[in-house]
Amino acid sequence: MPVNKNGNSKGEKKKRGWVIFAAGCAVLTGGIVLLLVIYLAVGWQSYQDAPKIVSEVESDILITEEYDLGQDQMDAYLEYGFPEAFRILFYDEMLPDGSIVPVRLESWTYYSQGVELSFLNGEKSGLETLNKPQLGNLILSPYYPEQFTAYMSLDEVMTAAGLDEYAVVPLEKDYLEGSEVYYGPQLSFGMKDGELRMVEVMGLTE
Repeated sequence: MPVNKNGNSKGEKKKRGWVIFAAGCAVLTGGIVLLLVIYLAVGWQSYQDAPKIVSEVESDILITEEYDLGQDQMDAYLEYGFPEAFRILFYDEMLPDGSIVPVRLESWTYYSQGVELSFLNGEKSGLETLNKPQLGNLILSPYYPEQFTAYMSLDEVMTAAGLDEYAVVPLEKDYLEGSEVYYGPQLSFGMKDGELRMVEVMGLTE
């Protein structure tokens, strides 16, 4: 076998060359795989964070209990009728003695009558006079406040509202981690950690 002046055979030199080449390919392949993994992870996270439309929902059919309206709210029904739009917030509040109590804060809007009523746990807490907008024909909402109760699951909301499709928008983690906002016809609602925290029904005109 031919030997060069350093005492190495040409076969050994070629063998070392292939080893170096193979090692380089392995490093390159590993780098490509790592980049692919990172790309797929980022892509999946972007997909998770992107708005989505979900249709033909197959939610569990649940029997949901309606909220018991307070006397002030029943009086409002008699005087003004069903609200043309409403918003409900559910949250916990700490009392001075350290106990935690659930809070249901509502606003009912009657655009055609220029009135907005506020309720705290079913009791009237405010009345605001609105400038009557120039409205067309109001589209009556298919929802009413007592359909929604605190901390409902997604399936319970879907059943109560009669939804078979919705759009969902995850909120940024820095803003409110574990939260998503859902949209249906004339309806939006917010879930945090799988529990209902906010409902808003919007008034529409033709």
